[in-house]
Amino acid sequence: MNISFKENENNILFVISEYPNEYKSILESQYYSLEHGNFVKKYPKNIDNIDNIKMNFKNYAEEMFLQMGYLKEVQWEKALLSFINKIKGYDIDWWLTGSCALCIRGISVMPHDVDIMLNSKDIGKIKNIFSDFIVEPIISSKGWVVDYFGVLFLNARIDLAFDPQDFVDKPEPSDFGPYARNHIESVLWNGNIVKVPPLELQLQVNRKRKRYDRVKAIEDYLKNK
Repeated sequence: MNISFKENENNILFVISEYPNEYKSILESQYYSLEHGNFVKKYPKNIDNIDNIKMNFKNYAEEMFLQMGYLKEVQWEKALLSFINKIKGYDIDWWLTGSCALCIRGISVMPHDVDIMLNSKDIGKIKNIFSDFIVEPIISSKGWVVDYFGVLFLNARIDLAFDPQDFVDKPEPSDFGPYARNHIESVLWNGNIVKVPPLELQLQVNRKRKRYDRVKAIEDYLKNK
């Protein structure tokens, strides 16, 4: 896999070429566009610390894609623990959602990344703490499901989503929206208190998404509680 960077009038382009065939579905799932045989993701110019982000991407991208395609073991536990340890003492409001929020309860599912929800007031702190691990810049994503979004690689991919929008809870609450944030629960994991969405809400969301393996895992867990 070859990684390069280009610029046009408005954007910085992260370009992936000479990739193995099994990477295609992985890159498509992460919103890379196929252009002239290369996969491309575009970011606006004038991003803080862009040279460091480029270097991080070159260093970590291949390992990240291998894990996301389950071609290598996903180091989600190391990633989550590293995130927790690095933000200690910084007064950052965060919570965990997605498959890892199930895993830390002891429910057997297979994450391909770690999904962290945050408040945009802490973006500056996050950029400073994780400057050597940001692989996709934290940028405005207004009009999408959250206001800001970025990606770290810290043993595994960590998605950083800031300020979920109200509409994601319509017609029913999601597991990453304002409703989940306002009904948060706490789980003790590896000596740390981690905030997660209500389990019943994650069950409902996975039913809606037709992720029947996760539905069964959650139901089995609830039966044996």
